[in-house]
Amino acid sequence: MTDGPPVLWTGWDLRTGANADPAALERFAAEAPGDPGDGRHYELLAVAARGFRPPQLLSTRPVGGASGRTRVDEEPDRPGLRRTWSLVYRQVAETAPARVGPFAIYLLGVNPPDDAADDDLAVFNDFYTGVHLPEVAERRHALRAVRYELTQEIRPPYQGAPRYLAAYEVDEASAANRRHTGPPYAQGPEVWQRHTTPWRLWYRRLPPGA
Repeated sequence: MTDGPPVLWTGWDLRTGANADPAALERFAAEAPGDPGDGRHYELLAVAARGFRPPQLLSTRPVGGASGRTRVDEEPDRPGLRRTWSLVYRQVAETAPARVGPFAIYLLGVNPPDDAADDDLAVFNDFYTGVHLPEVAERRHALRAVRYELTQEIRPPYQGAPRYLAAYEVDEASAANRRHTGPPYAQGPEVWQRHTTPWRLWYRRLPPGA
């Protein structure tokens, strides 16, 4: 499990009314990068949570070096699209290198307890990376799983951005069967048991030239 470069996650909604552009979605899909190292484009597939409206579209793009300290500018405006998120997350772990493009991602936003001290966060992250991430990846039959930590809120979403993201990359069969099956996940340490998960989102990857 290795660190990686910061990634700019941008959320987009299709504009409506007088600013609507019928070709906006088709253009967004056609502009999806061909190389995963250049980023990816996604379309919302499902929301596994209530009271939360995520963006219809997502774009991701690696930015800067692996330190995560570089300030990042927003993506350029896109005709027919309204920007809703603009967040930089630094990759902190992965279960395997990227070999094939996934059909979809299961995107989870995770927050540790507000009162967690540095020692508590170390325990939290050790369990998350070493136990929970591979455990969920296995149960979800994921191609790979990647963990990220927030480093910059350029344009925060409503109710703020979670401190951590986990993206479980899955094939079409796993994306179609989105219910958890199998025994409960490992309970983990006390600090982990008090985490919250404000985002549970499924996004379909838009292949290049889709």
